[in-house]
Amino acid sequence: MKIVNLISGKDLGGPKQTFLHYSDNLRQLGHQVTCVIRPNAQLEPLLKQRKHDYVLLDYPRTRLPLLKHIAIKKLRRLFAQQDVELVIVHKPIDAQLVRAALPANCQLILILHSYNGAGINAADLLVCVSPVVAEFARKKGYSGKLEIIPNLVELSATEPTTRPFQSIPVIACMGIMRRTKGQDILLHAAAILRQRNIEFKLVIAGKGRWNRKINSLIKQLGLSDITQRLDWISNQQRDKFIDDADIICLPSRSETFGMVVIEAMARKRLVVATRCGGPQGIIKHQDNGLLCDINADSLANALVAAIHLEAQEQHTLCEAAYMTAKDHYSLATVRQQIATMLKQLP
Repeated sequence: MKIVNLISGKDLGGPKQTFLHYSDNLRQLGHQVTCVIRPNAQLEPLLKQRKHDYVLLDYPRTRLPLLKHIAIKKLRRLFAQQDVELVIVHKPIDAQLVRAALPANCQLILILHSYNGAGINAADLLVCVSPVVAEFARKKGYSGKLEIIPNLVELSATEPTTRPFQSIPVIACMGIMRRTKGQDILLHAAAILRQRNIEFKLVIAGKGRWNRKINSLIKQLGLSDITQRLDWISNQQRDKFIDDADIICLPSRSETFGMVVIEAMARKRLVVATRCGGPQGIIKHQDNGLLCDINADSLANALVAAIHLEAQEQHTLCEAAYMTAKDHYSLATVRQQIATMLKQLP
C-alpha cells in the first residue's frame, strides 16, 4: 500500500516519536511510506538516519477559509504526486485539512495523542494511544471505527540490569516545560523532602514556555544546590539520562499516555507518576511502579516511599516494570497491532 505519514510541528515530543515508529513499522510491514514533515522540523535528521523517503511541506494550519483553501490545494497536489492510498496524520487539525484534499478511494487514519476532538470525525479510522483517549473521543461524539494502539518503546538489544539506588538517590524528570507537565508540582514536592531531611539530587530536563518560571522556582524554593537543569534530551542521550537516575518522575497534571513511563520501564528504572490519565493504564501501583495524586504532598510521600524501599523491593518493581514494557509496548507487539489495525480499515 502507498502510505503518506504526515505530522505538523517541529519539536521532538511524544507524537513525533510515535510518527517515527509508525514510519518504521509500516515499512517493515512491506508498505511504501512517504513521510511528510514541516521544513526545519527536528525530525529531519532522524528520517535521514533511518533512510526514510520524506517530503518537506509547509502549509497554513488554520480554519480561516482563504488560508484553508491554500493548505488543501498544497495537500491535494502532494497526494496526487504520491498516488497515495492511505494517509496517516497525528493532529486533529491536519485530519480536517487532509480530509478535504484526499483523492477518491483514499482513506484517512488519525492517531489521536491529545484531548482535542475538533477534527476526529474527519477520520475513517481513529487510533487512540490509550483507553482514556478512546473514552474522550466517544464522549466527543466520535461513532466511527476506533482502535487503541499504545505508543511503543525500542528495547535495547542487551537487556539492562537493575541496581541498588545510589547513596544519594537521583530523581529525574524530562518533558516540555509547561503547566500540564507539572514540573512545579515536582519542585514543591522536592522542597517538602528537604524539609523532612531526605537526601536526594534532582535532575530536570526539557525546555518550553515555562522555562524561566521553573528556573526561578528552583531558586525561590532553595533547591539550586541539589538541582541540575538540562535542555531537551536527544534520542541518543535518552538511555544514559534514564540510567543515571534512580527514580524517573512524571508529575503531570494531564497525560494521554506518558512516553517517559515506558522508556524508564524499558531501562529497569523505578517510575513514580501522578494519576493523570495515561500512566494509570501502564502502572500498577506497588507492582511495577508507584502512583500518587496530583499534588505536591502526595508526590512527596510517593518519592519518600520509593527512596525508603528495600533493595529487594526496588529490584522486584524494576524487573516487573521491564516485563510490562517488553510484553505490552515493545516494537514487535505494537507492530502486530498496527498490522491488525490496517486490516480493519472500513
